[in-house]
Amino acid sequence: MPRLRDSIARTFDEVWQRTRSRLDGLTDDEYLWEPAPDGWTLRPDSGGRWQIDGEGGGGPAPDPVPIPTIAWRIGHVGLMFTDFGTRLFHGRNITLDDVEFSGTAAGGLEFLETAYRVHWREPLGAITGERWWDPSGPAFFGYAGHPVLDTVLHVLDEFTHHAAELGVLRDLYPHRPPTG
Repeated sequence: MPRLRDSIARTFDEVWQRTRSRLDGLTDDEYLWEPAPDGWTLRPDSGGRWQIDGEGGGGPAPDPVPIPTIAWRIGHVGLMFTDFGTRLFHGRNITLDDVEFSGTAAGGLEFLETAYRVHWREPLGAITGERWWDPSGPAFFGYAGHPVLDTVLHVLDEFTHHAAELGVLRDLYPHRPPTG
């Protein structure tokens, strides 16, 4: 099983390196740029704490789904690593109140880095033997009986496609219409 773990961990690391390098030079303006009206983003509440729109993607989505900012995408991916990691490796759930989002690009990237390394990648690297085939556990509700491997591959799929969306948003930013 170490080969399975190492292959999956290596794939996560490759997606991580590509994603992280794609975010180099991210500015606060770009981080919070709204590519479409009525999109999802991070917003400060009345107390100044940053909150993520749409329950971070965990609640029912409107139709059509709003176009998110880079800030929202980074928040969503970081939330996924934190939430799935806490559930899978510690057997408990978190709430949005347990997560500190940031209104700055530097803070958002730090949040994403911590979520990836501490909540996801380090414990992923410690999975051994038959644990891959064990049920994911009661913290996963309807997916409780699915093997850990299925849950890990789901996170990889989510990470990969949301990372690609981050890249598209970065590609679009320099071509945004002039304001004024």
